[in-house]
Amino acid sequence: MVALKRMLILGGGIIGLEMGTVYSTLGARLDVVEMLDGLMQGADRDLVKIWQKMNTPRFDNIMLKTKTVGAKATPEGIEVTFAAAEEGGTAPAPQLYDLVLQAVGRTPNGKKIAAEKAGVAVTERGFINVDIQMRTNVPHIFAIGDIVGQPMLAHKAVHEAHVAAEVIAGELQGNKELAAAAFNARVIPSVAYTDPEVAWVGLTEDQAKAQGIKVKKGLFPWTASGRAIANGRDEGVTKLLFDDSPEAHCHGKILGGGMVGTHAGDMIGEIALAIEMGADAVDIGKTIHPHPTLGESIGMAAEVAHGSCTDLPPARK
Repeated sequence: MVALKRMLILGGGIIGLEMGTVYSTLGARLDVVEMLDGLMQGADRDLVKIWQKMNTPRFDNIMLKTKTVGAKATPEGIEVTFAAAEEGGTAPAPQLYDLVLQAVGRTPNGKKIAAEKAGVAVTERGFINVDIQMRTNVPHIFAIGDIVGQPMLAHKAVHEAHVAAEVIAGELQGNKELAAAAFNARVIPSVAYTDPEVAWVGLTEDQAKAQGIKVKKGLFPWTASGRAIANGRDEGVTKLLFDDSPEAHCHGKILGGGMVGTHAGDMIGEIALAIEMGADAVDIGKTIHPHPTLGESIGMAAEVAHGSCTDLPPARK
């Protein structure tokens, strides 16, 4: 068997980087090409910066603002050619790879399943529109998952399926409570299952800046986490964002949060719950988290935002 040496990832999003992590662990050297100006779009740049620093050894080249314009199989490998994604930019020279992973996005299959024959309306892009009960324009036909739109995440689809099943069961059984079920989640968490993991939910810091929303940030470095230090993985951080508008009167509710580090995906649900429940920094900070755990970084990040954290390391001079 020929050893895999060089791999190109087309698209610097979550899925491509997750698969790249796997192949890198198996011994492949990675290149990634991305049309935009950064990897893992959607997550805050400060979190991605930490991830990228940890993952630099995996990559030979990270080609941003670059697009792939050709791929040709040759006896030596797959020859890939590139072009600048922006006018006036420069493109890398053609490269040879043992494997190319195409991870630039997904297309809904609404046009391929003959949904129109059942009277279901399908958009030009292939999506199927539904109401908050997951009902299509045909009252007795429901749709859930990627085909009904973003975000295309399994955990969103599961909750949508629960709603559809409850509505259907309620109508069949004459149970008004079940029949009134609706999908009305405030937030849906995202996780990059890389090493380290990156997870975020709700409003990001980048989005807050773009929308002119004033937020108070609580940032807790894992260099002050006893569990992270004991694990030998203290590169992470936990960040919480609270409403800091004048109307909040210094008691703003949590609007979003994110973290980078081992098991980040296991902990992001607490932040999602805090947003759903309208918690503020005091609510989260005064919730007793077990010690030593990585999860207590959430409570400490809330204390940082509140100004009452006593666990921060001394500021570097």
